Amino acid sequence: MISVGILDRSSPVPLHAQLTQGLRVAVVEGRLAAGETLPSTRAFADDLGVARGTVVAAYETLVGEGYLLARPGARTVVAELPRSPVVSAEVPAPTAAVASSVVDLRPGRPGSRGLADAAWRSAWRRASAVDPASDVEDERGLPALRSEIARHLGRTRGVTVDPGDVIVTAGTSDALLLTALALPSRRSVGVRRVGVENPGYPRVRTILGRLGIEMIPLPVTLQTGWDLDAIEQHHDLDAIVVTPHHHYPLGNRWDAAARARLIAWARQHGTVVIEDDYDSEFPHGRAPLPPLRLLDPGGVVLVGTLSKVLTPALRFGWIIASGEMRERLWAARADLDSSVSSVTQEALAVYLADGSLARHVARRRRDYRHRRHLVLEALGATAGVTLTAMNGGLHAVALLVDASPDDESRIVAEIAARGVLVAGLGDYAFPGVPTDLPPGIVLGYAEPPTVRLTEALSVIAEVLGRRGSP
Repeated sequence: MISVGILDRSSPVPLHAQLTQGLRVAVVEGRLAAGETLPSTRAFADDLGVARGTVVAAYETLVGEGYLLARPGARTVVAELPRSPVVSAEVPAPTAAVASSVVDLRPGRPGSRGLADAAWRSAWRRASAVDPASDVEDERGLPALRSEIARHLGRTRGVTVDPGDVIVTAGTSDALLLTALALPSRRSVGVRRVGVENPGYPRVRTILGRLGIEMIPLPVTLQTGWDLDAIEQHHDLDAIVVTPHHHYPLGNRWDAAARARLIAWARQHGTVVIEDDYDSEFPHGRAPLPPLRLLDPGGVVLVGTLSKVLTPALRFGWIIASGEMRERLWAARADLDSSVSSVTQEALAVYLADGSLARHVARRRRDYRHRRHLVLEALGATAGVTLTAMNGGLHAVALLVDASPDDESRIVAEIAARGVLVAGLGDYAFPGVPTDLPPGIVLGYAEPPTVRLTEALSVIAEVLGRRGSP
């Protein structure tokens, strides 16, 4: 029988979390060797005197973290762990020849290990078991998938969505591009004007810039969040792009009063609100706030994606729109044609309909909660560093106290020289616009195996700690 320590049933820590930690330590310490086969979940549960679900949860978490490997039709085995994946301080900056040793913590990627389980493979087999249609039947997306998206949002976001208001897209970028093309202009001449968050998601600026749209930077601060006074000074914006549930990258969120105030302003001036709901599946214990669309279905275009839940490589998302914007979006989608293959749509309709997505999200939440704890443990007490944006999502921001923009660039480069890639907070600021944004680094913690994540965090803590030392 595997020794995982004593499971304390009187502890406030759940049994599955205790078992996960016991197995994790056994793997790291080498008591469970690479390639060693673990007992079946049922047999192990009988040995421990716990429910089988406790063992299933522990195995799933450790598979997601990279400590275990789940092989189709075979037992779960211990993974081969990289012992020295991070470049040491004496080694020069990584080159293409050693790129595999680099730990990429730049934000935007979820963990995809374990995604291709039996449910995932079954969905794709069922989707590919029938002959595809001879042509695209509905540019807005397959009716079955649009119905499942509507049902998914009703269950997870608390909004009632008519499947007729759903448009399938190839991820957030496609959704933002389509929405920008469909925007009505408030002026008979001149370019359209769209307000964007500063700092904010750089891809938004790239897409709008490609379309020749004039972008108006709207300030977001660490202390107060969105500057609604500044927003209300604008009376001629065609649209505004916001992330009210979890600002990217600072992590602020709008309370009920701020949401009502923004919607009132947008209604008064005829401004379309484009809501990017990019990571609401991972609230980390806090109560998720409903989308802005709940306050004004006709005035808010809701953009969603499965990129943070599954993988951005899937290129899948949606737009929810009603009224005039729905009609304009329908027309734009018809002009550009469908952007997601029918086989992908069929597979995802099955994956949502049988509850597989919901089960996958539950597994990922357990994994990401543990990873978030690792970040807090590694960087939370580092001198001269303040962590933020950890109240949701899959990234963290480490603010550098009393630092300069040059310090930020130097630290990002120094961390990269040690084999770990992070982003500078300044990369998210609107170019050429003054901001009170402090220097900092932005890191994602969802994708690497936990062993490599832990070692990478140690490198970051060391580099930041040297800066904070007297």
